[in-house]
Amino acid sequence: MSRQWVYSLVKRHKKEGIGAYKAKKAGRPRQQISSRFVQKTIELRKETDYGSEKLHFVFKRMGFGVSQYMLQRILDENRLTEPCENRRGQRKYVRYCWPISNYMWHVDWSQDGDKWYCAFIDDCSRKIISAGEFTHATEDNTIFLLYQAILSNEVCPNIILSDKGSQFYANKYKNSGEKGVSRFEEDLVELGIEFWTSRRNHPQTNGKMEKWFHTLKSRMKKHPNEKLQDFVKWYNEKRIHHALEYKTPEEVYQEKL
Repeated sequence: MSRQWVYSLVKRHKKEGIGAYKAKKAGRPRQQISSRFVQKTIELRKETDYGSEKLHFVFKRMGFGVSQYMLQRILDENRLTEPCENRRGQRKYVRYCWPISNYMWHVDWSQDGDKWYCAFIDDCSRKIISAGEFTHATEDNTIFLLYQAILSNEVCPNIILSDKGSQFYANKYKNSGEKGVSRFEEDLVELGIEFWTSRRNHPQTNGKMEKWFHTLKSRMKKHPNEKLQDFVKWYNEKRIHHALEYKTPEEVYQEKL
């Protein structure tokens, strides 16, 4: 031990006492956060359900220079995040979407409790073209929602993509061995719309619908009194998307028409 190190220890002992010999925490000391800013973050989180990444973008647009790490810390400390014990590392995705609005619509059904939800979503902008809440997932309800989507938006897509559910696709074959045709398929032929189906047990093909249903159900848990059409309006016109460069579906839909 050098003489200089001994002098350094004596100096630290005079200043800090026995604490001079305790191990120091690595990294910079934790920065204090304004209580008003914490409250503003909590209010925005409850209103929008945004995570730290989207909150960082919103605050940056407002002129705040806060880091995403700081926002994540606020959410964690106020128990506004759900723990994920099996969290995986960052995954790379390859996004596929048509370059213009209304070229392809996705459609699917999902159940939540005793209710069934069906929606048509635009592939390019992720705008919800039409959505409905039903007691049963039937072909009749699918066709009703299809015509509602077409009439309310005054447009027909070139392609509709769904899974091979019985509400869209005829899974039975005729005695001759020829595949049957559902009424949904017949209506698409009359409208001049091409019908695509995803591979069985491969929900990723219709991933935009799966993600939307997940967002819907998460939102309903936090806002149980919100009506479906109010949620659709919020989703289309107010909720920004990371995949859309932090724009809303309505903004992208209009840009890509």
